Amino acid sequence: MRTAPHLLPPWQEARRLAIPATFSLLLHAAYRVNDQYWVRELGPDAQAALGLTSFLHILNFGFATLLATGTLARMAHASGSGDREGVRRAWHASWAFGLPWFALIGAFGWLTTPLWVQACGAQGEAARMAVQYLGVIYLVQPAIAMKPVVDAAYFGLGNTLIPMLLAALAVLLNFVTAPLLIYGFGNWEGMGIAGAAWSTGFSRLVAVALGMFLLARWFGLPLERRRADRAELRRMLAIGAPLAASAIVYALVFILLLKTSVQELGRDVQAGLGVGFNGVEAMSYCALMGPAVAAASIVGRRLGAGDRAGARAGMRACLWMSAGIAAVTTVVFWIAPGPLVGIFAREEGVRHEAAIYLRIVALSQVVTAVDAVLQQSMAGAGRTLQMSLINLAGYMVRIPLAALLTAGLGWGAAGVWWAMNLSNYLKLGAMILLFRRLRLFAGFPTPGHQAHGPQAHGPPPSRLVEPPSVH
Repeated sequence: MRTAPHLLPPWQEARRLAIPATFSLLLHAAYRVNDQYWVRELGPDAQAALGLTSFLHILNFGFATLLATGTLARMAHASGSGDREGVRRAWHASWAFGLPWFALIGAFGWLTTPLWVQACGAQGEAARMAVQYLGVIYLVQPAIAMKPVVDAAYFGLGNTLIPMLLAALAVLLNFVTAPLLIYGFGNWEGMGIAGAAWSTGFSRLVAVALGMFLLARWFGLPLERRRADRAELRRMLAIGAPLAASAIVYALVFILLLKTSVQELGRDVQAGLGVGFNGVEAMSYCALMGPAVAAASIVGRRLGAGDRAGARAGMRACLWMSAGIAAVTTVVFWIAPGPLVGIFAREEGVRHEAAIYLRIVALSQVVTAVDAVLQQSMAGAGRTLQMSLINLAGYMVRIPLAALLTAGLGWGAAGVWWAMNLSNYLKLGAMILLFRRLRLFAGFPTPGHQAHGPQAHGPPPSRLVEPPSVH
């Protein structure tokens, strides 16, 4: 029998989990890259529409985070301690709550789509396109939001390969169907920007359905017809709620920045933000988040097994990997922003603004990487409340900073991007202090589990964690 994942040497486990997780998240970012690339023939108004609505995607993701974070943490602790029934309870509570929850979010969003677009500061043709695109996104929201939840279940089981393969399938479907649905084929004229949203929903639906099927077939986690364990669901939501609040506030703060500081700077700045944020930076962020997600899985499962020294070593390995990726993107963003943005934009004004954005955010890539690994490690341990309060403060400070730098000092769009950088620096400093104070690896008992020594793992937790047919 193969060695269980939580018994591998920490560096080896970190590498085994981080590489597929990184590719999985890069493929996840490819949805936005696909959209930003394929709509370029629709003009800068379409680019601006996607740029403005991207922060509503993040707002929606906050509601998915409510469930995904708790799913990962609870399933990681249960699988790390070999508690098969605990894994089943967590997964059942996750999907049984998630499907109706995301349907409700989608219905509310669809009914209020014009209001959200107006709140983002969209005007004219860009606003019309944003309503078309976002309305469909809300119709397919259950499929979109369940994908990170299904991924979280696999991450909690110590498996990052299957989410990567599912993401590859979904992105391939998205890449093929997006241009057909946007521009049409044969005698059919296509649906314009709404076609990009339909393509996203269809590809995610295929990945979610297949992911759930494999959880049932290979991991013994079928969609059972029984009531969800309410106590388990409460524990999951208690872990996820602080991070969900952070993601939602992040999005709302950015929407306020769009309305108060970016809207008056014109369409080129809005479109440049879309190209820089959606088309380019999304890829670097997801790349550095891969090792961070691996850290959450390692910390959660090793603490569940009582291996605190291994949890610490695994986190450090992920930290070095994430920071290394971020260092590379820092150099690329700084020395070659022009060729990067040229992939997505033809208009000189849009390319100029996108290049300014990339050069400024290049200076906070390593900071973002370190922050991500620390936060995901705390999330894997189920300690999310205090770090989320730091996030909230860090995001809120962006509004007065942007106003000061943009209007007060006359920095224009660069003032908004520098406000983001400065808040990231401040937030990381506070996060480091919190991480040291929490002392995650100093021997506190893991909630709901009996602590064990590093050598007291017992037998490996069967195929529920790692089916030989997959690895």
